[in-house]
Amino acid sequence: MAVLTALRLSSLALSFVFGVVGMALGINALVKSNQSKNTVKKSLPAGASADIDTSDVFASGVVETVVCGLIALTSLVALVLAALSHRAYGAGKARTRGSLTWPAHVLTFLSLWLFATLVPFTDFVANRSAKVSGSIGGVPLSQGTIQVIQRGLGLTTIYHKIDYLRNAAILPWFALLFAATSAALSHVAAHRTAAAPAAYTSTAPPETTETGPVNEKAATSV
Repeated sequence: MAVLTALRLSSLALSFVFGVVGMALGINALVKSNQSKNTVKKSLPAGASADIDTSDVFASGVVETVVCGLIALTSLVALVLAALSHRAYGAGKARTRGSLTWPAHVLTFLSLWLFATLVPFTDFVANRSAKVSGSIGGVPLSQGTIQVIQRGLGLTTIYHKIDYLRNAAILPWFALLFAATSAALSHVAAHRTAAAPAAYTSTAPPETTETGPVNEKAATSV
């Protein structure tokens, strides 16, 4: 049980760390994406306009950021409860099991949610690019002209060539990994905690009262 506890706490700590990292990378990607769009729009001459559509990565990226934050929060609370349970050892197995069960269920749900978000987000970053359109004086610009302007500004619309999007697509997979292992280890720990009293009761020898020879002799003489 001590080995299982150590593995669970280590997994929760890593889940917390990578949850924070995933959330920070998501926020960083959102901020830098907005900054890039503003840079393009400010560099346009008078009468020109541009529309940069990144709705595919934006929607999934926001969800990914939120879920990573929830994973970090859940892992931190589980670690705090584990520390408090260790200090209050012997306070009751029902309470200990409860502190194991709810993180298992919550982290299982968050792991599935993050997986369902990371799959499309990773696919978008690997295979797609932003959709850019522009016009000058109401006359639409061709894609060739738009690409020339992008190269002049040193910008790219291809997602996998943008470092902050690459990082946001790769590192949160580690948050998913450790959230899933923390959920599995919490389920196992809760099951073993619940099974421990029954096992102890079934193996404990029954108490017997024996009457020694001295007591029997005393009873006969009376």
